[in-house]
Order: sequence, then C-alpha cells, then structure tokens
Amino acid sequence: MDRTTLCAQSLACIMPGTRVRNCPVDKKLRNTNQRQAPEAIGKTELRLMNSRGRELLLKYWDFPLFASTLRRHGISLADKSVLDAGCGSGYTLTLIWERFHPAVLTAFDIVPSQVELAKARGTPATVLVADITSLQLPSEAFDAVFVCGVLHHCREWRRGIAEVARVLRSGGVLLIEEPDRAHLRFERKLTGHSPALDAGFSLEGLRSEMRRSGLGVLTHRPLYFGLFGSFVCVKGAGVVGEYYAARHLLRSPSESEFVAGQQAPA
Repeated sequence: MDRTTLCAQSLACIMPGTRVRNCPVDKKLRNTNQRQAPEAIGKTELRLMNSRGRELLLKYWDFPLFASTLRRHGISLADKSVLDAGCGSGYTLTLIWERFHPAVLTAFDIVPSQVELAKARGTPATVLVADITSLQLPSEAFDAVFVCGVLHHCREWRRGIAEVARVLRSGGVLLIEEPDRAHLRFERKLTGHSPALDAGFSLEGLRSEMRRSGLGVLTHRPLYFGLFGSFVCVKGAGVVGEYYAARHLLRSPSESEFVAGQQAPA
C-alpha cells in the first residue's frame, strides 16, 4: 500500500466525514476559517517567509536540529500522523515529508494564497485554510505538530499554543521555532507592526505558556545568535530530574547503546 493511500485511510479515521478517494476532506473542513482575510499576514512578512534565504535556513539548520534532537531521544515520526501548523507556501511541508516520512500529513495556513502554493507543490498532504488560534480539527489527532515561525504573527498566540496542545496526542511531540523579543522589535521596524510583541510574546513567555498547556520542554536551543529559539516538547511529559519521559513515543536506550560504565537514566 503506497503512502498516499495510507494517508487517506488514516485521515478518514481521525477526521470523520473525510472521503478516502484521492485524500480530499469534506467541504466543511476544507473551508475552515475562510473568514480569515489574506491580509492577516502583510506583504513584507510574506516575502520574508517565502525567501530563498529562509528556505535554506530551514533545510540546513532548523530541521537538522529537530531531527538530531528526535534521534537523540529515540523518537521516530515515521508512519505517524503529523500536522504542519502554518505551512506557508509549503516548503516546510515538503521537508517534513522527505525527512520524517509520516503516514498522514496535514497542514494549514491562514492565508488562502499560501495554501494554494502549498497544494501546488504536490506533497502528499491535506492542506487547509485555518487559523491556529481556532482550529476545527479533532482533539488528540496528531502524533507530532510542527510550528515554524507562526505564533509571533498572532496577537492571540496563547490561544494558538492551547490549540496546538489540544490537537496533539498524549505523549506526542511539538517541534517549534520562534523569534525572541529582539528580533520582533527589528521585524516591527520592517513591517510597521508586531501583534504578538504587543501581546507580550517572548521565548520565556512562550515556554511558560507551553508548560501551562501541558507541554513539557524536552530541549531548548538558541538559534541565530539567540534571536530565535528552537523547542522540542512532549505533551503530558513528567519531569524526572533533568529528563522527560513521554508515554509512548520515547524509548529507553538499550544496554548496547551505552559505553562501559554508563547507565540509562531512571
């Protein structure tokens, strides 16, 4: 069975009303949040998001960092259900498909023109128009969610985190990359506004909000001289010293993976 067929069948399970043939979703889901206007993201911001420089950073820095963190903790997204939250023109969608090999790949963006660009890439995925702060998606439907530079565009970014946590399964992983306040202040000079900055967005605030939504931070890495931060979180994770244990995605390393004298953490 090829991945496109598997994608369709699995999506039908998590989204009742989905037609399996050619992986389409029903009209109600496909038209989710069509009320959102394209100008929700400004033209300057769209140019920055879709720039070749941004794509290169994602391909050769951000995503390899995500992948190495997952490998280090024994987490595989192969044959899992994955959501790309705020997929833009679909470049991150392609990276997720090629690098992590999910069985089911779903994505959304608030800007309809970006959704059309993402669909045109031909990645085997269901792509919707939706708002991260008000998702019409089932609770606990995904094993992993990627959020790459999306929340800092939202005044209601706290609601966005809560929605991401809601659609993530217990033990699932959130992979998120966002800028800190210094970059947001610079971005405001370029674009003339910064709704999340006005609403108190910062990496420390983001970390606190993720904790409030039941997302335990597995790792946090500074990016680009500290202007951005990269997080890998686990929903429902329990803290044991400096270690986090998820219910079903994390595994304990086997004894053969340790050098002489090393022991696995409790």
